[in-house]
Amino acid sequence: DRVDFVVGAFGFHQRIDTQGTEAHGSASTRWNLSPTNALYNSNVLDGLTARNTQYLKNTSVALFGQASWKLTPEITLQPGIRVNYDKKDGYYQRRVFTGTGTEILIGGTTNATKTAQLAIFTPQTIAPKFSDWNFSYDFTASYKAAPGVLLYATYAKTFKSGGINQNGVPVDTANNPILAAATVKPESVQHYEAGLKTEFWDRRAILNVSVFRTDIKNYQANVNNGQFGVLRGYLANAGAVRSQGAEWDFSVRPSERFNAYLNGAYTDATYRRFVDAPCPPELSGGTSSPANCNISGQRLPGVSKWSFSFGAEGNLPAKLLGKEGEVYLGYDGNIRSNFSSNPTLSAYTWVDGYSLSNFRVGFRTEDGFDIYGWV
Repeated sequence: DRVDFVVGAFGFHQRIDTQGTEAHGSASTRWNLSPTNALYNSNVLDGLTARNTQYLKNTSVALFGQASWKLTPEITLQPGIRVNYDKKDGYYQRRVFTGTGTEILIGGTTNATKTAQLAIFTPQTIAPKFSDWNFSYDFTASYKAAPGVLLYATYAKTFKSGGINQNGVPVDTANNPILAAATVKPESVQHYEAGLKTEFWDRRAILNVSVFRTDIKNYQANVNNGQFGVLRGYLANAGAVRSQGAEWDFSVRPSERFNAYLNGAYTDATYRRFVDAPCPPELSGGTSSPANCNISGQRLPGVSKWSFSFGAEGNLPAKLLGKEGEVYLGYDGNIRSNFSSNPTLSAYTWVDGYSLSNFRVGFRTEDGFDIYGWV
């Protein structure tokens, strides 16, 4: 009567095999070499081809359990634990060929043509591996302060699995892959949350409010560097990240003919420590370009400080094609403030705040028939 619990096991395995080809065309030389390069007007990059072969084996297993103990009719305690094991094995090989089909190898005789070609595609073979155990746990306490009023607080210590980069990693001055960049450490996450859940006006209205803070060590950031072969980006660990803020949602249904809602969130998400991040585009590519930048304190990409969603719907009894039902008119909207689309803040990668609106009108019946138009 006072204790509920769940226990379980989880298992997952996959293997992915991929083959791909990248090739450069006749304009590549003039696009990718400096006009001061003696080969600028040649065609040394025409037909330059990389043939990629890779596979990933990914295994994850876990045991977990959670209990719910009703200490009193008003107070409930919910502890939970999870033990997780992850193992990832990868393989990546990139072979590079000239336009005539000759394979380009690292080492041996080097000339200006080979140097230009290796700057575009560097032969590479890596076999990154990752495995790790993780113990996660959480604890929630809730209190029914009054009918329709619930207070709660949660603490969670959790993680995001580590991983591997196997679509090309940066190379050193000798064109050897930097193997330290081939693996990514797990994220370590500590989450704190407290909130209030309410129902009132004879359960015709709901208001929920929460505040939260999430601290992440070894945050997995999607980065890139100036080397052409990895310009597509790869995962790397930032030192620490913090996300904190508040969320709320309100909905009201005064009658079966009308309902409305208003939700909002304020999120302050920043790098607490990231001292060796890629520099923004405006600081890249020059002879005095820094190798990396300290972006500690900057906002995380993709996160708006303010976001809202809202809407309403009204209906009236109606009959269509001999069916009894209701005709309805609805609106849904959302607004978000600006955000960065680049891991490192740049004057060129801000996305301005914007709003979206959706209107719909339709007819539906209780047995599931529904037809509507929208804009």
